[in-house]
Amino acid sequence: MSAAVAQPLRSNLFMDNYFDDPLIEPAIEWVVINQKVSISGIQRNFRIGYNRAGQLVELMENIGLVSPQGFDGNRTVLCAELEIGLSLFRQYKDAVDEEPDMTNVILFPGKK
Repeated sequence: MSAAVAQPLRSNLFMDNYFDDPLIEPAIEWVVINQKVSISGIQRNFRIGYNRAGQLVELMENIGLVSPQGFDGNRTVLCAELEIGLSLFRQYKDAVDEEPDMTNVILFPGKK
């Protein structure tokens, strides 16, 4: 089964720090194995604060591992196999770490 890698989002200035979190891979494992995702579930299981758990879930959403919140606030796990989930994370991380290709960019001089 081939999975497409989601395009990295750079809207959050703290996105790069998510990859340094030592709990991201264990959190991905927990979510995929249990087929449940919630900020409070990750909080309880890993004994971390709401903000950190929320950042982990947000990263999983950006990767394409879990769905955005539905109208009822619930999310769906979109990955059924652990190896695929971890592979998606690693590919996404590598894509974010790469420098953007600026060869086709035309820079205009700024106004003085």
